[in-house]
Amino acid sequence: MDEKNAVDYEMKLHVAKSIRMLDYVGLLDMNGHVSLRVPGEETFLINSRKASRASVTVGHIVRCDLDGRLVAGEDEPPSEVHIHAAIYQARSDVSSVVHSHPHWQTVLGIAGIDVKPVFGIGAFVDHIETYELSSLINTPEMGAEIAQLLKESFAVHLRHHGSVVVGDNVESAFARSVFMEENAKKQYFASLLDANHWVLEGENLERTRRTTWSPSIVQKVWTYYEEKAGRVGALDQVATS
Repeated sequence: MDEKNAVDYEMKLHVAKSIRMLDYVGLLDMNGHVSLRVPGEETFLINSRKASRASVTVGHIVRCDLDGRLVAGEDEPPSEVHIHAAIYQARSDVSSVVHSHPHWQTVLGIAGIDVKPVFGIGAFVDHIETYELSSLINTPEMGAEIAQLLKESFAVHLRHHGSVVVGDNVESAFARSVFMEENAKKQYFASLLDANHWVLEGENLERTRRTTWSPSIVQKVWTYYEEKAGRVGALDQVATS
């Protein structure tokens, strides 16, 4: 395998592992997707539409252009590929996009409760815009609406549906997805005990954000979940091309 193909393989492996790990923690089901921008190209990698999220492998990762059209791979991309394409067109700083179906964020959204920062590593949570159409985001126009709502932020909530999270690499998009959901879970249970529950704010919030979110912590999160998923066989044969 030459150097270019080796790099391509490693990027696909990263995407496939992220999907398996998100499935393992319950953020993906039979649907949902992870993508990764290919450096130096107007393309991105994403899991194919038919691939099971529980058994996706390197061989199920396809390549699309920034209009969401398939340019390499044996299967078509997911119908919601337009989410990814539109965000990559609008945000040059974004290198990875996760669309998942988180339970606790969706519950809060159905109740009309905004997600607030309520615990340490979830302190990065800020005001998140909400997209009100609950159907599949399966047109370029809807993808563009998501990108417009996202602006310079890191997430959009899809009412009755799920979320879209972005990062500067697969690891950061994965970590944000995991801890946005954990933050929402803690907020939900706190709200049952007291509607006026404590929320991180002010100087305490800013310090907490500075000390609990960094590239080294993101990598620590990724390594932890990678090892945990590997121990129970959730990553078996993921490297199959």
